[in-house]
Amino acid sequence: MGVQLPPFALHLYQEKTLAIKPETNISITDDNHRSVEFTVSIGEMEKLFDKNISEFRKQVSIKGFRPGQVPKQLFVSRFGDEVYRETVDRVVQNDLRAEFEKLVETWKTEEKLEVAAPAEPGECQFERGQDLVYKLNIALNKPLTVQGYKDLGIKAPAPVVAEEEINDVLQGVRKRFAKEVLVSRPSKLGDVIKGIYLKQVISGEEKILPQDPSFVFELGETINLEELKVALTGVSAGEEKEFTINYPEDHPKAEFNGKIGEYKISISGIYELELPEQNEEFYTMLGAKSEADFKERVTDDILKDKQQSARQVALKDALDKLIETNPFPVLEEQIKYAAFRNLQRNRYGDEQAEEELRISKEQLDDMRPEISRAIQEDRILRSIVEQESLKPTQAQVDAKIEEIAKSMRMDFTIAKDTMRKNGQINKLRESLKIELAQNLLIGETL
Repeated sequence: MGVQLPPFALHLYQEKTLAIKPETNISITDDNHRSVEFTVSIGEMEKLFDKNISEFRKQVSIKGFRPGQVPKQLFVSRFGDEVYRETVDRVVQNDLRAEFEKLVETWKTEEKLEVAAPAEPGECQFERGQDLVYKLNIALNKPLTVQGYKDLGIKAPAPVVAEEEINDVLQGVRKRFAKEVLVSRPSKLGDVIKGIYLKQVISGEEKILPQDPSFVFELGETINLEELKVALTGVSAGEEKEFTINYPEDHPKAEFNGKIGEYKISISGIYELELPEQNEEFYTMLGAKSEADFKERVTDDILKDKQQSARQVALKDALDKLIETNPFPVLEEQIKYAAFRNLQRNRYGDEQAEEELRISKEQLDDMRPEISRAIQEDRILRSIVEQESLKPTQAQVDAKIEEIAKSMRMDFTIAKDTMRKNGQINKLRESLKIELAQNLLIGETL
C-alpha cells in the first residue's frame, strides 16, 4: 500500500501515563462488592487523540510524501480509528487502572478490606465524539476477627510405633531386593505370577488390549479383591484362566467402581521370591551401620508420618470448630480465581499462561468444596497471625532452610543465599507464620 508504520510505534507510548482528571463514581453494591465508574470527557479525549496523532504522524511514511510530512487530514482518514483505539487503551490500561489501584489501596488501608480476586471490567463506552466511560467491579473481603481460637482443647495424640510396623517395612525392603526364582509348581501366597491378558470385558463391554498385554502380579496378603486372590491361587505355567471380579463402589480406580470385570489370562510363569539375608552386607547396602541402626531410622520415619497425620487430624478438628463459630461468606469470585490459578499452575507451573484458560462449570463444581474450605482455613489462620502478631524467629527460619538444604543436598549457606536472591525467604517467613498459627490451635511449637 506504500505505507510504513513502525510496529513498535503505538506500543511505545503506552508506557507513560497521561495527565487526565477523570470523574469517579463509586457504587457499593453490598458488603463485599464495589463498582467504580470513570468518565473522561470528550474534550480531554480529543486533546489526547490530537497529541497521539501528532506523535504517530512523525513515524509514518506514505508514498508521495516525505517521512513525517503526511497531511493530518489524510493521516486521520487512514489511521484515525486505530490511533483512537490505542488512545483509549492507553487511558484505560495505564491511567484509569492506576486510579483504581489507588482507590483499592485506600480501602485496604483505611477500611482494612482485602481483595478477594482481581477486578473485572464492566461497561466500557469509547466511541469517538462521546465521553469515555469505563467501569470496574471488584469483590472485597471484610475484616475478619476470629473468636474462640484459644484453648480449644484439641491436641494431636502422641503416636506409638509397634515392632510389627517396623518389621513390615523391613520385609518390604527385603522384597525390593529379592530374587525371582522360577518354580514348576502351582502358585501359592507370596509368589509372583507373570502372564498376559487374552481378554478383558468390563460390564459387558470388551476392551481393546494394550499393545503390551503382559502383567506381573504378587499374590500377597494385602490383596483387597478376594475373587482375584482365589482366581490366581493354584495356577500353573502354561495354564489359561477365566475369572470374574465384582468391583466395589469405592474401588481406587473410578472407571471400575461398581462394575463387573470378566478376564481371560494365560500364565507364563510362577516365581518364588528369594529374600536377601539380614546380615551386615544387607544393612550396609541400605546405608545403615547395623540392624539396630536401620530399625531406629525406620522408627523415626514412621513416627514422623504418624505425627504429621495426627497433626492434620487435630488441625482439621480445630478449624472445623472455628469455621462453625466464625461464619463468613466465601465469595464466588475468589473461588473462581483460585480455581483458575490452580489449573494454571498445574498446566504451566509458576510461569504465566500463554493461552487463556477456561474453566467449565463441571470443573468448577468439582473444585468448589476443596477451594472453599482452603479459603476458609487461610482467612482464619491469617486472622490469628494478625491478632497474635505472630512472626518466626531467625532461628526458626534458619532451621527450615537447613531442612530444605538437606532435602536438596545443598550447602546451607548456598541454599540460604539462593533463596534470599529469588525471594523465597520472604515466602518462607509467611508460611512459617501460618504454621505458628496452626501450632497455637493445637498447642504445639515449631
